Amino acid sequence: MVALTRSKDKPAEPKSAKSPKKKVDDAQTSSDKSPKKSKKPKSETDETEAKPKKSKSDKFDKPEKDKKSKKRTADSKPDEPKEQESAKVKKTKTLKSEPAVESEDGSKKKRKRSGDDTAASADNSDKENVTGSGSEKKSKTKTKKAKTETVEESEKPEKKTKKQKASAKDTQPSADESSAEPDGALLIKVEEAAADSDADQSTPPELLLSNYKFSQSTLDALQARGIKALFPIQAASYSHVYNGKDVLGRARTGTGKTLAFALPIVERLKAERNKDRSAFDRRGRAPRALIMTPTRELALQIARDFECVGTGEIRHTCVYGGVPYDTQYYAMRDGVDVVIGTPGRLIDHVERGNLKLAQLQFICLDEADQMLDIGFADAMDKILQQVDEQKQGAGASAAVHQTLLFSATLPVWITQAVKKYMKPDKVTIDLIGNDKLKTNSNIGHLCVPSRWQNRTSILGDIVAVYGRGGSGRTMIFVETKGEASELGLNEKLANMGTQVIHGDVQQKQREVAMQGFREGKFRVLVATNVCARGVDIPEVDLVINCEPPGDVETYIHRSGRTGRAGKSGTCITFYKPQQEYLLQNISRRAGVKFTTVGAPQPSEIISARAADTLDQLPDIHPSVLDYFKDTAKHFLNHYKGDGEKALCAALALYCNTTKPLPARSLLTANEGFMTLLFRTANPIQNAGYVRAIVQRQFPALTYEDTGGWRITKDYCGVVVDIVSDKIELLKNEDDTARILITGIEWRDGRGVTLEILKELPELEDKMGSSSYGRGGRGGASTGGARGGYGRPYTNGAGYNGSSRGGSFGGSRGRGAARGGRGRAF
Repeated sequence: MVALTRSKDKPAEPKSAKSPKKKVDDAQTSSDKSPKKSKKPKSETDETEAKPKKSKSDKFDKPEKDKKSKKRTADSKPDEPKEQESAKVKKTKTLKSEPAVESEDGSKKKRKRSGDDTAASADNSDKENVTGSGSEKKSKTKTKKAKTETVEESEKPEKKTKKQKASAKDTQPSADESSAEPDGALLIKVEEAAADSDADQSTPPELLLSNYKFSQSTLDALQARGIKALFPIQAASYSHVYNGKDVLGRARTGTGKTLAFALPIVERLKAERNKDRSAFDRRGRAPRALIMTPTRELALQIARDFECVGTGEIRHTCVYGGVPYDTQYYAMRDGVDVVIGTPGRLIDHVERGNLKLAQLQFICLDEADQMLDIGFADAMDKILQQVDEQKQGAGASAAVHQTLLFSATLPVWITQAVKKYMKPDKVTIDLIGNDKLKTNSNIGHLCVPSRWQNRTSILGDIVAVYGRGGSGRTMIFVETKGEASELGLNEKLANMGTQVIHGDVQQKQREVAMQGFREGKFRVLVATNVCARGVDIPEVDLVINCEPPGDVETYIHRSGRTGRAGKSGTCITFYKPQQEYLLQNISRRAGVKFTTVGAPQPSEIISARAADTLDQLPDIHPSVLDYFKDTAKHFLNHYKGDGEKALCAALALYCNTTKPLPARSLLTANEGFMTLLFRTANPIQNAGYVRAIVQRQFPALTYEDTGGWRITKDYCGVVVDIVSDKIELLKNEDDTARILITGIEWRDGRGVTLEILKELPELEDKMGSSSYGRGGRGGASTGGARGGYGRPYTNGAGYNGSSRGGSFGGSRGRGAARGGRGRAF
């Protein structure tokens, strides 16, 4: 019978066999039909027995060659029928196969080597079996004795088949490997390989790391960071960048754009380094890659990524302002491979002759739309002009460079701007395309109506309610440096640990604040747009805009500081009534849907503060409880043994809430107001219908006591703020509530009901209530011109405001005095 091998290994080729491959396939097909899963059989025609090796697990016996199987091998003929061979394989009984060996990792490589050795030994053994040497009998006797000693008493050696031995032999490491690594280390590796195999099954094949040209050092670095697969933008751009193409890439925030260009750059440089190490070890060598960013914080972050994947083989330096030149100069004098920096400091080093650009192979602009916009465009032109001049001066020795542009936003104008920087055959990778939603899909977008003077008082409450009681990390964006410094002194925010970053803060302090925020030493970071782009802190749960940004791209980047790497997040934007159009513009162009929420109510604030204490319970050591026993007894005595009330009082003291919190409007966040909803049975045209009813039923309610009359989206309700001192809530015996306004109880009637709101319903947009005036009447002589559009005026009740005609009549006549009531459109 011919030697049997696994299908993945090279089959043995005995001289006497005419068609060994065909018989091997038949034997494997027959073994697959057996009811018990096992390893595929391997060759057993070795003449002498190999020395016993350590198995990866103590569950299995050491494999030995069976005397009977050898005898069958020697006596069998090469032209034995397939049916007989298959029947013999079926009769074999196998041991439990080791599942860890099935994993797709280094263990497969070991099996492959073992299989090759077995196949080679099979060739030699077949030659000796044909001659029938006398030494065969002696080896059979030794094999039988060794096998009898190693097999467990509960199992009979005769029942071990060739298939079992081949499987057991595959699990053994080579002699060198078994001596170098203990069994425990091998078992750990096998378990890790099995876990990786499970993860690979849930990952799309095109994203697996094994499909890309990564060096082993890079793979180790990525796995150390917990990266087992690439993000789509990384997978889509890798081969193009690696093969020298110009690439324009766009992907949503938090999807790994930095590694999308860092990985292929580093891999190309590592491959070149392996070919010519002296070129990468030469002192004073010119850099081969230049990465430009708009902010210092982003430059430092990219430098950390290059340090990770570069693994000490590729040297880099980070160049930015606010720090001394010396360290940066010495790094470039010694020689670097990658330079990351901001445009201003890069230009300084180019003009001083410190930065040589003739050997650049990669020029990358991160946040490309901002780098090519007004403010950075001149600096970009200057740097790229220097690149061309230095390459022309170097002549044929200059390297040809490729240009890479990456961003989460690509405005329409950038398509024209990149033509002068990139080659005509550039590759555009747009993972957003025409999708309506331009932001990350796992970010919730909320908006809070609030007057400017109220925002500082409710910011701390917003962080407490939506930022996991202040235990999460929050980024607050403002428009000016003064606002950032002012919020840094906010009492509620300061209690949570707050740092401020803007252009006037010293660079050393900026780095300390950023590092502390990354490590969780500070929970709140107040910043201007210096932190709006590229900053990657996956632990950020909440982003707050103190007012809507003026352009959609800024909102996309700000909101993208949360919801990174697959995590969820929330972005909250404050707005004034006259800023609603900005939210509508962002919603229309970025595809986000804003949910209007009111300022946190007292009950929500207290619940959030109290819930924060539950997270700290596990930190309390049992021994410290004895310190508070006496105080706890005083609490119980004060509340006459009512433990629940005593515990509530302790929580109230802990949360610094010893007095009732003032009511707060959901519409404007003004303290001292309550928000009510008058619900109508039928749709109404405007809020004036409900307001007339309220004025008739509560004559003592003055104009100043109410505000913000807004109609709901379905036109079946009106939301209004009323001074909380004018409202009294009473409970009936059946726990139903009665609402008294100015001492008069409200009674439902005329299809109108009343309720106190806990959250805002969807409201009709104010932008739809614009109006225009009617033109003035002509003068006495030749007639006046038509009056211009009147200034919109909307009172609290939602009436369309009237406007005054603005044009004069002819030579003598004057235009009509007052325009009619404006028509809504």
